Amino acid sequence: MAFIQDSEAIRDRVARITGVMLPWAVRVAEGEGLRVTLTGEEACVVAEDANALARGYFLLSRALREGRRKMDTVQRRHIASCGVMLDMSRGSVMKVEAVKRYIDQLAALGLNLLMLYTEDTYEVPEYPYFGHLRGRYTQAELREIDSYAASMGVELVPCIQTLAHLAQFLQWKESHALQDNPDILLANDEAVYRLIEAAIRAMRNAVRTNRIHIGMDEADGVGLGRYYHKHGPTDRFLLLNRHLARVTDICRQVGFEPIMWSDMFFHLGSKTHDYYDLEAEVPQHVIDALPPVSLCYWDYYHDDESFYDRMLSAHERMTPDTVFAGGIWTWSGFLPQVKRTEATMLPALRACAKHGTQMVLATMWGDDGAETNQFLASGLLPIFSEAAWQGADYPFSEVEGACACLTGLPYDVLRAYGEFYPSAKDQRTGKGLIWCDILYPLMTWGDDSADAAIDRARRALNVLSAYDDRLECRYAALLMRVAEGKALLVRDLRSRYLAKDAAYLRQAAENDIPRLLALYEELQRCHRTLWERDMKRFGWEVLSLRYGAVMNRLRDAADELLRYLDGQLRCVEALEEEPLPAQRNGQHFRALVTPTE
Repeated sequence: MAFIQDSEAIRDRVARITGVMLPWAVRVAEGEGLRVTLTGEEACVVAEDANALARGYFLLSRALREGRRKMDTVQRRHIASCGVMLDMSRGSVMKVEAVKRYIDQLAALGLNLLMLYTEDTYEVPEYPYFGHLRGRYTQAELREIDSYAASMGVELVPCIQTLAHLAQFLQWKESHALQDNPDILLANDEAVYRLIEAAIRAMRNAVRTNRIHIGMDEADGVGLGRYYHKHGPTDRFLLLNRHLARVTDICRQVGFEPIMWSDMFFHLGSKTHDYYDLEAEVPQHVIDALPPVSLCYWDYYHDDESFYDRMLSAHERMTPDTVFAGGIWTWSGFLPQVKRTEATMLPALRACAKHGTQMVLATMWGDDGAETNQFLASGLLPIFSEAAWQGADYPFSEVEGACACLTGLPYDVLRAYGEFYPSAKDQRTGKGLIWCDILYPLMTWGDDSADAAIDRARRALNVLSAYDDRLECRYAALLMRVAEGKALLVRDLRSRYLAKDAAYLRQAAENDIPRLLALYEELQRCHRTLWERDMKRFGWEVLSLRYGAVMNRLRDAADELLRYLDGQLRCVEALEEEPLPAQRNGQHFRALVTPTE
């Protein structure tokens, strides 16, 4: 009954999130699931725990916001543990107060799980270089977050790495002896297990849950680096299972039940080394040798429910406790990829419902510098919360209504953010335009075009202009204005140069590029304000360096054009070069700015 005693504090936290002050006294009682009733001036919430109670207050807030004065809503959890994994390892580490605000958002929706993905961004006292200059959480900070989460009925689950994705720590000379290769730990090495035990014990001292995610994904080079030189070729299935057994033993010793990403088993069982190869065969002896660990199937890519269905069935052959990790796409650059999130997650959640999956995560990765603030995607959280409480066949209007109440912005604003991208494909036109060189844009256009990107930016600006008082919308509008200006230059500069249109070139150098530079300056300031509101300062330097680089290159391009027009240069060499399709791996910053090391 403790949550009943805390009901006023929970009510206040939901009100701070929604901005809606309930005008009624609300009677609160304990009971199975969630029931919310409103008749005239009388309201009642019957809830099974603090998290359900927070959702009850949220549903009342929605009713008031939408002008409804009567309701009798009965809901239950269709997914026992449903929530979010926030990436705190790709540059941005949320301030403690921002994590608390995020927890309040989760709780308001009735989401009861939060993972903080920390590769090296948490304190391990025995290893001072672990998270050095990366904004790592102290154990005191993690304990504070854990206590706050518990008060809102949210389970804080550590999400660490115990094999791969540790390049940030392994870069230091002190840790070179722990490497198999620069990203992967050396399996079967006692010094490595001392590190892993220290890391797991550090988390044990910080959180109350009995669950921990131990990572182990994308360790494609395991056994092929220093391990190979020390021990020669080995059965990599056996190597992976031996390492997993050691890690799970450490977890059990300190009272953790481990979860791991499942992809390495499928990679090794696929003839094409493809996680999503439906013909992959994991040998039965490998399955039989698995220690007690829950496998987490991660998939953010497919729009076909039957594909998720078949992959979940393949996982169920290996473990009775499959965890599903989908994705709210925050890793495509600057703004959430709304179209792709909708296209992939709605069928994924339907498949999870069919299989009765009882632990579901929305991962929010920050690949390539954490350019996208996770709060920008909060309006997409109801895709998961409504599946958790109403079942996967809920009407999409429920997402739209929950988004408006949670964020204070209509779902049309999220759709405007989504105009940064051409379609539900993973095509990062917006990011490409922000970072690319105007003289030789290394853009992967696909079926997109500069004209289409300009049209999308203008459509988005028509929506966003009404919300200029909101920092997030002002930031998004600046991105659209920069993308529009850059697309115009990318579209026209070379053709006008080849046509010897000196008037256009002078206009570009003396007016268009300086105007674009002013927009970049404003965008950088706005982005920094957004970052500093929510994130520790560590990691901002990456984006600061990128903004500085792109702006200085624009100044240099303008100068080159003017020197050409004034006869100091015979030609603009980059514009003389016939552009070829970019055909580069990835759509990250490094691939967009130059082909030269």
